[in-house]
Amino acid sequence: MKVMSAIFTKQLNDVLKNPTITMIFFLMPLLGIVMGMFVPEDYADYVSRFVAIAPMAAMGIAMMPLTTMAAYIAEDIETRSLRFLVMAGVKPAQYLLGLASFTMVLSIISMLAMGLLGGLETGDILLFSLASVAGLLVSTVFGALLGILSKNVQQGMTFGSVAGIVIGMVPMFALMNDTIQRFTHFLFSQQATNIMMYIAMGPPYYVDWSLTEAFLIIGANLVVFTILFFVVYKVKGMNLD
Repeated sequence: MKVMSAIFTKQLNDVLKNPTITMIFFLMPLLGIVMGMFVPEDYADYVSRFVAIAPMAAMGIAMMPLTTMAAYIAEDIETRSLRFLVMAGVKPAQYLLGLASFTMVLSIISMLAMGLLGGLETGDILLFSLASVAGLLVSTVFGALLGILSKNVQQGMTFGSVAGIVIGMVPMFALMNDTIQRFTHFLFSQQATNIMMYIAMGPPYYVDWSLTEAFLIIGANLVVFTILFFVVYKVKGMNLD
């Protein structure tokens, strides 16, 4: 616990010195506000106000932790902070949990802001929160994997940004194209998008869709990316240049 707390504190200090990467946590709710401004006032008679926020919420799940984790870890590699942590005996799980807890706190605050902007009711906010946390966890570990594969901050930001845009935006196109959805069905961001749109549009629009299956797929993604992170962390060992 002390190790994870120290990593959390270190990352907080790093962000205070260079807050640029962290701006995405403020950008997504801001985009949600802008999207809401274009919704006609009488639109609420047919669907919830959240319909304008749902696409931004889904993209936030896929992009926020992924891009920031990749950049954070790449920065630790470039500044040799990660090499020092490995030499100090920090285990993969300790490093991942310490850094992920920091990223998750910021991500959850941003997601809650979007949920409140969407005017979700009690039942919906619970499902929204559960889906957000589940999706954010996968995105966080995926970002950590990309970060550990990066050589410097620029490469980490590039990997994170490109991957975040692809897995954040493609699911939205898949909602309108069955062919694309065949390829994205087992992607966590696709299921997170489905859940967000389910909350926004209501059950009548998702008759043949399983909420349980969506969470199982997200959970499977989490297991796969977590295993890959541990494997890469141990394989690279001290070769973190």
